[in-house]
Amino acid sequence: MSLSTDLRRTALHGEHQKLGARLVPFAGFEMPVQYGGILKEHEAVRKRAGLFDLSHMAQFVLQGDRVAEWADTLTINQVGTMKPMQARYNIFCNPQGGAHDDVIFYRLESRWLLVVNGANAGKMWDHLNANLADGVHLENLHGRNALIAIQGPKSVEMLQPHVNLDLASVKYYFCAEATVYGRPAILARTGYTGEDGFELFLFGDHAAEVWGSLLSDHGAEGLEPCGFGARDVLRLEAGMPLYGHELTETITPVQAGLTWALKTSKPEFIGRNALIEQMEGDDFSRIAGLVMSGRAPAREGYKVFLGDREVGEVRSGSMAPAVENRNIATALLSKEAATVGTVLAVEIRGQRHEATVVATPFYKRAK
Repeated sequence: MSLSTDLRRTALHGEHQKLGARLVPFAGFEMPVQYGGILKEHEAVRKRAGLFDLSHMAQFVLQGDRVAEWADTLTINQVGTMKPMQARYNIFCNPQGGAHDDVIFYRLESRWLLVVNGANAGKMWDHLNANLADGVHLENLHGRNALIAIQGPKSVEMLQPHVNLDLASVKYYFCAEATVYGRPAILARTGYTGEDGFELFLFGDHAAEVWGSLLSDHGAEGLEPCGFGARDVLRLEAGMPLYGHELTETITPVQAGLTWALKTSKPEFIGRNALIEQMEGDDFSRIAGLVMSGRAPAREGYKVFLGDREVGEVRSGSMAPAVENRNIATALLSKEAATVGTVLAVEIRGQRHEATVVATPFYKRAK
């Protein structure tokens, strides 16, 4: 049964229904939050492989001789220095330095692919068009094309028999145009789980065939369909920001600890002056990792205290199977409270529970 006539459906909606997924509204689409259970799906990705429908993400095609030059004026990271078939994480900011969205650029042979968060699709499409330069052409594939991710230590082994290239030749944060089960695809060695794997950009008409074939061929080896519940736990363990939580229109990349992506050597881009001023002042609140001492879970919006003084709030929180089943969280904290090793308290239903500031990521996969 549809949740709402206002919700869109991805090309894989029928597959989710057949698998008995629990469907919920997400970024304007009816999406699977879980299938067999969040813990089961988390374990599959950490130990074997999991399959995700990410077709709610917006795919924009950028064409023209000036794409790189133009994009560099809108983003904090370098676009023009990208090599052919390279992928690169980037952030679009507002003039105050807050984040419009965090994205990935893919430099293909004859065009660029820009992938933005589904919830920001309309905002980002408007932003790009409002700042469009001559010689740049945009095409919006949101909801038309599909995106499937296969993630986990056995993902490459499972995918390899069905593609027409050597996956080992595709380095991390690079991509290739190839076929999967004979269907044309862009295969990108990118992901949002902290594990190795690929993201497969496909025509919507081909998505169900590829999804079903992968599960049929490798379900016996432990490949599991996975929903957004497991994905959120996986990305939090891996210390990856989620827009609307660790990055917002008011939380900047500097505050989020993403200065590695900030290239102030670029002479001009939206938000540059504000971000430089924020870094130089160094008195900003910042995202830090927390591990709870007890079993009480930290949730978004809970207040954080240093002694009797409120010093911030939780931005994301979850029980973390890959971190000894501890309760972990991110919090936006004042500078003096964000030092690793600082003991804080999170207020949960009127009671304060001890938490310690730790370095992120909470989890790193073995190489």
